[in-house]
Amino acid sequence: MTHSTKPFNPDNITEINRLESALDAANVGTWEYDLGSSEFRLCKRFRSIFNYPFDDITSLENVLNRVHPVQREITKEEAKKVLGKNSDGEFDIEFRAVDDVNGSPRWINCKGQAHLNDEGFIYKISGIALNITKNVLSRQQIFINEERFRSLIEEAPIATCLFVGREMKIEVANDTMIGYWGKDKSVFGKPLIEAVPELRGQEFPAILDSVFTTGEAYTAREALVDLEVNGVLSGYYFDFTYKALRNAQGEVYGVMDTAVDVTEKVLAKRALEASEAKLRSVIATAPAAIGLFVGRDLVVEMPNQAFIDIVGKGSDIIGKPLREVMPELENQAYLQILDDVFTSGKMFQSFGSQVDIVQHGVMTHNFYNITYTPLLDSNGEVYAILDIAIDVTESVRADQRVKESQMQLLALFEQSPIGIAILNKDDLVFTMANPFYGQMVGRAPEQLIGKTLLEALPELEGQGFDQLMANTINTGKPYFSTEAPVNITRENGPETIYVNLTYQPQVEKDGNISGILVVATDVTQQVLSRQKIQEAEITLRGAVELANLGTWHIDLTTGILDYSPRLREWFGIGADEIITIERGYAAINKSDHPRIKAAITHATTPGTDGIYDIEYNVDVNSADRERILHAQGKTYFNKNGEPVKISGTVQDVTEQRKVQLALEQLVQERTEELATTNEELAAINEEYSATNEELAKSNELLMRSNENLQQFAYIASHDLQEPLRKIQSFGDLLKKRYAAELGAGADYLERMQSASRRMSALIEDLLAFSRVSTQKDITEQVELNQVVKSVLTDLDFAIQETKAVISVGQLPVIEGDPLQLGQLYQNLISNALKFHLPNQAPFIEINAEIVNSADLPNTIKPARFAPTYHRIDVRDNGIGFDDKYTNRIFQIFQRLHGKTEYAGTGIGLAICEKVANNHGGAITATSNPGHGAVFSVYFPV
Repeated sequence: MTHSTKPFNPDNITEINRLESALDAANVGTWEYDLGSSEFRLCKRFRSIFNYPFDDITSLENVLNRVHPVQREITKEEAKKVLGKNSDGEFDIEFRAVDDVNGSPRWINCKGQAHLNDEGFIYKISGIALNITKNVLSRQQIFINEERFRSLIEEAPIATCLFVGREMKIEVANDTMIGYWGKDKSVFGKPLIEAVPELRGQEFPAILDSVFTTGEAYTAREALVDLEVNGVLSGYYFDFTYKALRNAQGEVYGVMDTAVDVTEKVLAKRALEASEAKLRSVIATAPAAIGLFVGRDLVVEMPNQAFIDIVGKGSDIIGKPLREVMPELENQAYLQILDDVFTSGKMFQSFGSQVDIVQHGVMTHNFYNITYTPLLDSNGEVYAILDIAIDVTESVRADQRVKESQMQLLALFEQSPIGIAILNKDDLVFTMANPFYGQMVGRAPEQLIGKTLLEALPELEGQGFDQLMANTINTGKPYFSTEAPVNITRENGPETIYVNLTYQPQVEKDGNISGILVVATDVTQQVLSRQKIQEAEITLRGAVELANLGTWHIDLTTGILDYSPRLREWFGIGADEIITIERGYAAINKSDHPRIKAAITHATTPGTDGIYDIEYNVDVNSADRERILHAQGKTYFNKNGEPVKISGTVQDVTEQRKVQLALEQLVQERTEELATTNEELAAINEEYSATNEELAKSNELLMRSNENLQQFAYIASHDLQEPLRKIQSFGDLLKKRYAAELGAGADYLERMQSASRRMSALIEDLLAFSRVSTQKDITEQVELNQVVKSVLTDLDFAIQETKAVISVGQLPVIEGDPLQLGQLYQNLISNALKFHLPNQAPFIEINAEIVNSADLPNTIKPARFAPTYHRIDVRDNGIGFDDKYTNRIFQIFQRLHGKTEYAGTGIGLAICEKVANNHGGAITATSNPGHGAVFSVYFPV
């Protein structure tokens, strides 16, 4: 036995050097433990593997201390076993070492062999150490991956299962796959052919066996499978993939099956095959090059021979993405244009466009008239683009040859009624301008020639025409614009004219661009005339929208009705549904049919005024909701006096009628309440004769007021308020003069006065609600900052009393009614003051911003459409409310709190909604209990 300070003491230096080099290359650490001296010798690689600065000779205990505490005892036990009587002397253990400084785990495999002396006793153990961290972590990851894999199969969005072994035992399958088979989870652990016996005789077991044997995946599309589902054997079509799964040794141990039921798609596709055949025939025989680009990847389908010839890549382009078929398009604009067409759904056309195409290995530079037409599926989504291309190379090149002589023809342009000018490419200097062009820009030709564009026409600076000309010169592509507005200075001062513009690059024989030809036609009168017509149409539409009217038209010769979108919505009629007279009657309450028919008969009878005017109800079962509609119309007669059509409008008067009915009911309720109060006062009069005369007068006034209220339910609110004021005055007088004599009767007086105050407030709010419901004329510009300032002045006492802090930002100026807008912000701000948290001063913010119509919340339906809206937010820190009551709080008489908690009639927010609607906008609110509320009002810009 040797006692060297090195792990090994070889006799041959050459051999040990070779061995050391090999161990260094493999990063294998060597070690030796001498039982006699208890010395543990190790090499430098051993230290590297443990990442610890051991001495060359150390103790076994020191080495074991570098084992992770979790596995230290187990490792010691394994080391002891090597020294046991029944041990074969071999040592092989994996353990985790103490983690690195950065916390990364380190796994080590130590292998060793015991050495026996002449007496048969172990005197040393020598071995190697390997860093197996990567292998251990890989095994751990494999275990995790297997668990994830099983979960992935069970939760996969498509049918997925795993077959194990050559007999294809069903290891795991998700519910979708089991449903396809028409079985249940009892199939787990069974061979596929046993679990789904109807597969015998079909090709799928053989395919699975081939995948298991070769390890090559198999994918099928629209494969027909006979399956027994719910006891019925039927054919189903599937897209499926069989993918071989391998173990760590690379051996196939199972097959994963993923499938998608495409039965409906296959049947639908077959139904379309006949029509597709006709389409293919038309495309094949078309004189133009036609091809279909399917999907976002633009897969080439149904190209005719002319298209194949243009592409110049052979006939095997079908089924391949256009980017793959024609890679030369990558640096051209057409792939991006096609993507834009697919995204926007808008057709693209270009004429005489140069396309660089590699045809049969040769780059060509031909010109084509191109049309890209988006094709829509049944859902209105773009699924393909139809490409039609016509080779116009010869005509384009002929045009180019003609342009070579255009300078010789410019003299003829002098008399042309079209504005023509030529500018040099350098600095855009005028080299020619005909008289008509000079007349159009308000200068004589000699005032233009020799000057740059912006020197001759300085008013064009900033309008972009110089950039457009420069772009035409740089790209060589003509620019066309119709009805382009141009701000020009003429003899009478600045004017805006409209022109049809063409910028055509001048190409010389050598292909270089020398200048630009400008052709302009003054179309100002046509544009202004059309704008006047459009303004009239917009005004008419705006009036209809402002009045919330639906429009209708009856063709008396065909019996067909035409309803506007709003009227279709009211009647529950689809956008594309044909409306007959019977369909129009379907949504109307049957009790109103005779009156409507009589009104139509009157209107269509020759010799009458032809006026149709009636009010009726629509049935909630046939319409979007129950409504009361007021319809008006006019009959048109032909020259023979025969009625040919009726046109008119319909107004939704439901809210007005509801308010009217509610007012009647409230007046009746308050009348009954006052009658009860009168009875109580009469009893008090009997007990207290001393006050009888004064109370009798009060009762007489009250009774007279009650009779007036019952007889005049629709009189103005100030007439209703008069008796209430007298009740309150007499009540105050009674309490002041006879408080001692009244005793308990004072409570009756207080209840009477409380009821009269509530009725007074209710009548005031009803009057306000009625006013905003009927008053819709918007006639002036209103500064909202001034409106809010006036409201804050009126609320000054409440603000001081609650110690409120109010912040008002910059608010817009809108077209509206200042009184109505004042009511709106009076209600919102007073609510914020009223519903504040106890022991906390109200803080109210009022701010405004512009929002686009596309960014409006889904719940917001403005009364008038506009591209943008003013949003004014009134934010407070009050008690808030539950968001589920958002719609309820804007309904009339709706309260979230009892009248003893917070005063009010439940009409204020209903008034706010009416004011917003009257101004073409809408109102909504967001809140959480205890965290304040935000009321947002939207007005069209």
